[in-house]
Amino acid sequence: MENKAHAFAAGLFTLLLGIAVVVAAMWFTGETYQKVYYVIESKSAVSGLYEQAAVRFRGVDVGKVTQIRIDRQNRRLILIEIGVQAGTPVTRSTYAEIRPQGVTGLSYVMLDDTGESTEPLPPSTQYNSPHIVARPTLLDNLFAASEEALGDVRQVAQRVSALLSDENREHFGRTLVSLEAASERFAALAKAAEPGVKSLGPLVSDARKTLQSADGVMTELSKAARELTARMEAIDRVAASADKAGASIGAMADSVSAESLPRINTLVEELTRTTRSLDRFVADVKERPQSLIFGRKPGSPGPGEQGFESRSAKGAMERPSTVSNGARASADDR
Repeated sequence: MENKAHAFAAGLFTLLLGIAVVVAAMWFTGETYQKVYYVIESKSAVSGLYEQAAVRFRGVDVGKVTQIRIDRQNRRLILIEIGVQAGTPVTRSTYAEIRPQGVTGLSYVMLDDTGESTEPLPPSTQYNSPHIVARPTLLDNLFAASEEALGDVRQVAQRVSALLSDENREHFGRTLVSLEAASERFAALAKAAEPGVKSLGPLVSDARKTLQSADGVMTELSKAARELTARMEAIDRVAASADKAGASIGAMADSVSAESLPRINTLVEELTRTTRSLDRFVADVKERPQSLIFGRKPGSPGPGEQGFESRSAKGAMERPSTVSNGARASADDR
């Protein structure tokens, strides 16, 4: 029994000693909270950042850097593993910045959120390792802008050096000489033009007089134009009256052609028939004057009428008489 009691006391002492060691270690390290781990992905340099560097969320200490390594799949990326307090509001829109810490040359990790997403980012595990993107800091942007500015300055310097080459300097010298000669010629031309400029005064006065006379002529022309306009209006009125008279004459001609001409044509046709009848009557009187007393002789009956005889019957009746007359004539001769 005593051996069991001693063994139980030794085990209990060892357990309490271990707990005390852990509590003491946590007390001295200051890490008395539960941690969750995330991975930060950085394309920029991480100078001044070491393990155990502080991690802050909008200025509040929430954890420390646990590991810094280079990505094996992409050598341009640097992976920074951080351990932060459980419950830190790390979402899918959270980003990281590596900022310098004073003038010590050390750096720390600053976490911030854009607020675009409220979905929590799951912590990193062996099978799941979501990354937080590290944005370039202000110094990185300044360095990049300064490099671009230096590149632009170099291009400008190259262009200026090409512009100020020996050949271009000689060309500029010749251009300046040409400009000097041209300015001297212009001065001489100005001196030669001074008498002509002085004589412009009388010409200007003559031009004014000419303009005044031209104004008078224009006034007269405007009056003549107004008179011509009035006459043209009178002519237009006369033309309008003539158009109306022509329309009346046309209407009269239409009425004459539509009403009078048919009547005149009918009268002419009746006169023509009367004249023909009179001509036939005169011809009958000339041939048979007795018709005035005894009347006109009735005409011979036609085919199908009573008393009609054909020409063949008439010939047969006339032939015997002709033969008998011939015989009589021959007898008389004898």
